[in-house]
Amino acid sequence: MAEVPAGPPFSRVKLALGGQNMANRADKARSDLSAVAFGGGYLWLATDEGAMIERLRRIDGQEFGEHQAFDLTRLLKLPVGKEDPEIDVEGLAVDGDHLWVAGSHSFTRDKPDLGENSQEEALDELADIDRNPNRRILACIPLALLDEAGRAGEEARGAPMQAARLRAGRKRSALLDVLRDDRHLAPFMEVPAKENGFDIEGVAVQGERVMLGLRGPVLRGWAIILEVRVKVRGDRLKLGRLGPGGLRYRKHFLDLDGCGIRELCWLDGDLLVLAGPTMDLDGPVRLHRWAPPGGEAAETITGRDGCPAVLDLPAGSGCDHAEGATVLEGPDGPELLVVYDSPAEGRLFGARGVHADLVPLPRRS
Repeated sequence: MAEVPAGPPFSRVKLALGGQNMANRADKARSDLSAVAFGGGYLWLATDEGAMIERLRRIDGQEFGEHQAFDLTRLLKLPVGKEDPEIDVEGLAVDGDHLWVAGSHSFTRDKPDLGENSQEEALDELADIDRNPNRRILACIPLALLDEAGRAGEEARGAPMQAARLRAGRKRSALLDVLRDDRHLAPFMEVPAKENGFDIEGVAVQGERVMLGLRGPVLRGWAIILEVRVKVRGDRLKLGRLGPGGLRYRKHFLDLDGCGIRELCWLDGDLLVLAGPTMDLDGPVRLHRWAPPGGEAAETITGRDGCPAVLDLPAGSGCDHAEGATVLEGPDGPELLVVYDSPAEGRLFGARGVHADLVPLPRRS
């Protein structure tokens, strides 16, 4: 199928990947961007392959550059170590002086290639489901630990700087354990991603309040946001209790016109929700705005009026898949920076650069 780029474009900003010793990383990063966050004067980027985080400094209103890359396997103890280093980072968020990282926590089904596989091999591939233990990562990392001047073991505010993550192992994780018997989610916990299985895409953090967007499952058109309370205890994150019932999570159901969640970010106490297809499709892609309820009720459900679409975003055909978004402060108010997986040829520049879209955000109605 011929690729058709997304359009018409919004204004664009340059992501100048590459530079000294960064050529190999830039080649991989610009075509597989899956998450983005802004904080501390830097744009933080991740891909859905490997275990690296990319950092670009804000040069001006139209360009980010001075690319650096950070290997998460040196900062976090992964469930199966470097045996399978892919984390599938699908959510980044900056809160205060920490960068939060969320893996997809998803199972995957092998994808056959009829150009390379025989009929029998292709059928075997379709029967092969991978559990992907290293995708079960929810972690926070001090920004100072990632700074050029920061070094592992250096002291900050009288205490050693260290990354912290939620417990996860080869077969279990703290998050999946508390969800395994959930009346809505249990049937989907071992269903592969892109088949309406459990799949985290998007994280937004305010203090101990962590919101996790689910690409899947979508239940009869209702998308799901998981809310958890997370406490930092040295190099460990711990799930706190929510409400008088002592639950360690609560679910929020949103009517996003049948789409799943691809990204979350805060704006003035509301959540901006990037919604897109749950399955392996090109579009539609829309931005919704939702005011999370206060209190600690176990579950909430919100119809279209409570989470209206505020922007239609471009979606290409076979390319230009909106995967990540973050809020920047522009000269005339907040703007949304959107990055794309499988960028169209016209989005690329130079040897390794790629353009992101910059979208003015509508005022609250």
